[in-house]
Amino acid sequence: MKKALLLILFVFAINIYSQTNNKNYNLPPGYKLHPKKSIIDLSFKLDDTKFTNQDYSNKDLKFLKDIPENEISTLKNSNPEYFKYLENGNLFINSLSDKVKKIYSKEELWYIFAFDQTLKEKLTTI
Repeated sequence: MKKALLLILFVFAINIYSQTNNKNYNLPPGYKLHPKKSIIDLSFKLDDTKFTNQDYSNKDLKFLKDIPENEISTLKNSNPEYFKYLENGNLFINSLSDKVKKIYSKEELWYIFAFDQTLKEKLTTI
């Protein structure tokens, strides 16, 4: 009985942890966020006075599957949820002002789309 209760509490704790860990993210369907993944704060690029020691590469920003451009349309039938995610991300990026697109690379904008909802909303007002 005690073991069953401990098991239930353990499963409950893991569930709560995973919900709080992902609640502010817009992750693609099926994406599992590694518990040790550090999230890069890209908001420093909007404020020249903000100093940061953030050193990152495009590899650090990568989270999407590598899908050739000519195969994306096939996802509409084979993986409609992922296709919709890509479609929404492209709509977000295309809706941004040229000023924002000069500040952030496409990889950075995809990263913001997934991992920083506050900055994502702020960028839509610039």
